[in-house]
Amino acid sequence: MADVVRGVPQFDNAISEMNARINKAAREFVSQGGSEIAAKAKESISGSSNDKWHSTAWPVPTSWTNNLRSSIGLDNVKMVGTGVWQSETGPRNLVYARRVELGFHGAGRWPYYTTRPFPYLQPGMEKALPRIKELFKELVIAAQEA
Repeated sequence: MADVVRGVPQFDNAISEMNARINKAAREFVSQGGSEIAAKAKESISGSSNDKWHSTAWPVPTSWTNNLRSSIGLDNVKMVGTGVWQSETGPRNLVYARRVELGFHGAGRWPYYTTRPFPYLQPGMEKALPRIKELFKELVIAAQEA
């Protein structure tokens, strides 16, 4: 006598609905998480100083024109697989942003002087981690358990 499995279509529908919820939550997580990192990175950049060559904010980066701070944001939120999303957070189209974050050592076109790093993205990421962990619980885990 053959056993009959009942409820397969309902099970398939429930799995499809859960996958849709998780996909939506993953997109929201990546968007909100990237925005949180950008906000914390902006906080890592100190305000300007009256002295052209010295800042009391040393060793953190100092904003003279606000270009670096205002260029930091979230870009390119896209799905790379089922339930898998990615985004880019950082300065947009600002040539010197990498040099501020990582510093510069070596020769090159003028000015080729060595500069020490003034990290702002790494500290921003570290400051954003507690909120990112909360976001994951609020969005993705909640979507799995709903």
